[in-house]
Amino acid sequence: MPLDQTEDRASRLTVHEVIRRHKMIYASPFISAPAIGWLFYTFGFVGLLTLLPPFLDPGIRGAVMTAMPLVSIVASLFIGVPLLRVMSAVRVIQLGFTLSAVCAGLLVLGVAVPVLCIALAASMGLVQGAGFAAVPQLNSDTGDRALANGGLAQTGNLGNTIGTPILAMVIAWSGFGGMMLALGLVFITGLVGQALLERRRLSS
Repeated sequence: MPLDQTEDRASRLTVHEVIRRHKMIYASPFISAPAIGWLFYTFGFVGLLTLLPPFLDPGIRGAVMTAMPLVSIVASLFIGVPLLRVMSAVRVIQLGFTLSAVCAGLLVLGVAVPVLCIALAASMGLVQGAGFAAVPQLNSDTGDRALANGGLAQTGNLGNTIGTPILAMVIAWSGFGGMMLALGLVFITGLVGQALLERRRLSS
């Protein structure tokens, strides 16, 4: 590390200090934005990959479920990265949530159409890559970047934990269509969340 960074000493880690840092993360529209996006992304992506297989035709189930995470990564690298050259990471996140909500809405109307499932995974891939890119774009200070990455890890774990059981309950109540409707609402909430945080950043 450069000397000007290694001279700083972290505060002693106490309960009060942990609470203070959490307040810093989630009170800031700059530090918290990547984490908020990541919450809704992980909620949807992990739940989808876990619960979608029974709704796919057994003959193509393995191929579709193998393709979805791979297509998500490819979309992040070969669509998301070029987009980051012409628009901000937050805009790419919003675009990803918008396309994901559209795909989920189309899936509500029918069965688990493989092409739409793969398109949904690709759309979510835009959120994935841009979420990491938003950390340095929104936070120039290295300390703030560390907090933003910590928040991103926290909300990612939270989304991974709660997404699948909540969507499983939705399926028990209303089947495949209900799950896709719930996912669509999750993506729209992620989109609105980014818009609200952006408004706060502009007014600060």
